[in-house]
Amino acid sequence: MPGTRFLVPLLAFLVLAPGPSVAAPPGPDALAARVRTLLEALVAADTENPPGNEARAVAVGAERLRGEGIPFEIFEFAPGRSNLVVRIKGNGTEKPLLLLAHIDVVPTAGQPWTVPAHQVTVKGDRLYGRGVYDDLSMAAAELEVAILLAKARVPLRRDVIVAWTGGEETVGDGIRWQLANHPGAIVDAGLVLNEGGNFRLGPDEKPSRAGFLVAEKGYQDFAVRVKGAGGHSSAPRPGNAIVRLARALDRIDRSPFPPKLVPAARTWFGEAARSETGAIADAMNAIASSKETVPPDAIATLAGRPAVVALLRTTCVPTQVSGGTSRNVLPASASANVNCRILPGETTEDVQKALARVVADPEVEIVPDGKSTTSSDSPLEGEGPSAIRAVMARRYPGLPLLPFLANYFTDSTFLRPLGIPAYGLGLFPVTDEDALGMHGPDERLLIPSIREGAETLYELVLELAARR
Repeated sequence: MPGTRFLVPLLAFLVLAPGPSVAAPPGPDALAARVRTLLEALVAADTENPPGNEARAVAVGAERLRGEGIPFEIFEFAPGRSNLVVRIKGNGTEKPLLLLAHIDVVPTAGQPWTVPAHQVTVKGDRLYGRGVYDDLSMAAAELEVAILLAKARVPLRRDVIVAWTGGEETVGDGIRWQLANHPGAIVDAGLVLNEGGNFRLGPDEKPSRAGFLVAEKGYQDFAVRVKGAGGHSSAPRPGNAIVRLARALDRIDRSPFPPKLVPAARTWFGEAARSETGAIADAMNAIASSKETVPPDAIATLAGRPAVVALLRTTCVPTQVSGGTSRNVLPASASANVNCRILPGETTEDVQKALARVVADPEVEIVPDGKSTTSSDSPLEGEGPSAIRAVMARRYPGLPLLPFLANYFTDSTFLRPLGIPAYGLGLFPVTDEDALGMHGPDERLLIPSIREGAETLYELVLELAARR
């Protein structure tokens, strides 16, 4: 893995840029050590959501900033739950760069952890602990990079903002509140870098492929409800609520949404085909080059890769079912949750109407339920993608780097509709096996990846924000 080139970009800017004298920056080992120390403190803060308790993590970040004399803002969006925002000032010739990360983590209850979940444990060349990969490592790297910019007095052409948000794992509680109540702290940004990309290592733990996130599906749950007459089970009557619900769910299952190729997916299929062979490569190329309709036979060829096929359509799938009150009583009601992931360009209303057409039963109620996100995408070209490609090409020559559409969502989805391009990075290289630890037991991160991620982010921030 690279590391020796870390000082070159910064020193080049310092030589070329006019301005006051600048403090010498630490080397890459010092930056990585600071990121690791902050990461360990954030893991120990235990911000499992629910309930969140993100104020604990914010207190850790605030103490770090206070010790360096850097001003910051804390925004409480619920009792015990806060966002942290810090701004490193530039000369204002360009709109600010926003570095975004969430500080809540998913629950660990019922998972077979082999180490304490909220204490960083070293096993071999890996760190174990909830949040070491999603997303506390990014939060730590962003804050330490911002501190480095301030302490080294790097001449900046734009402000660099770091925002730690809470509640991302429960559909964006923190950033929703921020945008509704104190948007001025972040919405003047001209560009956002956030989580959501990927960076994979092969079996030999050498870089094999990477991707940056340019578009995300929307998220919406629907409640599907049916009422029944009830009564004694010994006297069955037509319109059994459970049977009618089962028919409705079966129709939804047998009627997938029509395939549609959005720009981000088209680009991804064309680029991904280069690393495939045989029928898979042919199918991907056929999809990438398709005009008005996506070839059904190409979709069928990729059926063994459901996450790939899901990039081609809005998906709706039943995830929970309930109904009835007793074994010997006809059900008075039955209901199910149908979880939908919605392509950019389609709306919750579009999906609701489509589900109603498929079910074709006026006695079945289909209504949006719970929080939702809107599908969103960012330009495939521009300063963000150009900088990401340039930095990755310098650091990892020849590494495949693909823009992609995600079936999941991040806090970026709330910023793109405001006209702010947002891109998801995969800063920290992981193996496919290690990636499975995200949201699961024994979440882990390679120790060398901390240095890789910190260096990559620092170079990227210089590319996007340092004075030319």
